Amino acid sequence: MHRLSAWLGACGLVVPGAVAGQLSVGLSVGTANFSAAARGGGNSEEVQFLPYRPTTFGVAVAWGCSSLRLEASARYGEPGLALRGAPPTNTDERSASVLIVSENAFRVTSFSGGGSVPVLRLREGPLLRAAVALVLERWSSPGGAARTVAGGQGGLAMEVALGSALAARAEAELGFTPASPFRASDVPEGFSPRSTWRRSLAVAVVCWP
Repeated sequence: MHRLSAWLGACGLVVPGAVAGQLSVGLSVGTANFSAAARGGGNSEEVQFLPYRPTTFGVAVAWGCSSLRLEASARYGEPGLALRGAPPTNTDERSASVLIVSENAFRVTSFSGGGSVPVLRLREGPLLRAAVALVLERWSSPGGAARTVAGGQGGLAMEVALGSALAARAEAELGFTPASPFRASDVPEGFSPRSTWRRSLAVAVVCWP
C-alpha cells in the first residue's frame, strides 16, 4: 500500500495541474475525403478505388483546461466506394478521367484518443488549438467481414465561446493509416491495397456540464 501511494504521488508530480480541470462533452457533424486505398496500373492514368466522402456524426469527451486537454472521440459514417481513373480507349488521344461512386458501400466507426494545446488566441476571442491522437477505425460492408486498421492524426480546431459553459468548434484534421481499409481479396486482380490518407472537416457544439 505504501508503494502504491508513493507511485500515485509521483504521478501527481509528473502530470501537469492543467489536466485536473473540467470535463467537456461535444457533438459533431462533418465529412471526410480519402486518398486511394487500392490502385491498379503503374502510370499516371492508373485506376484507383477509394472510400468516398461520408457524412460523419460524432461524440467527444475531454478533460483538462485551456492549457492542456486529454481528448477522446467516437465517430460514425457510411462512405461510398468510388472508382477513379481513365477508361480504356482504342485511340491515341488522352482519355478523360471518370469517377464512379456506389453510395453507402461501407460502415466505418472510428475511435481516437490524444491531447490538444492552445497555439493562438485572437484578441481575447476565438482560440486556435492543435491536437494529435491515435486512431482506430473499424470498417465493414454488407456481406463482408469487418476490418480494423490503426493510425494517427493531427489537426487544428477553432473554438468560439457562446457562453460560460458552451462553445462552437470548427475542426480540420489530417489522418493516416499504414494499412488500407481494403483487404487484397476485396479488390480485383491487378490491384493492390495502399496506405490511406484522410482529410476531415467538422463542426461541433461543446458544453461543460
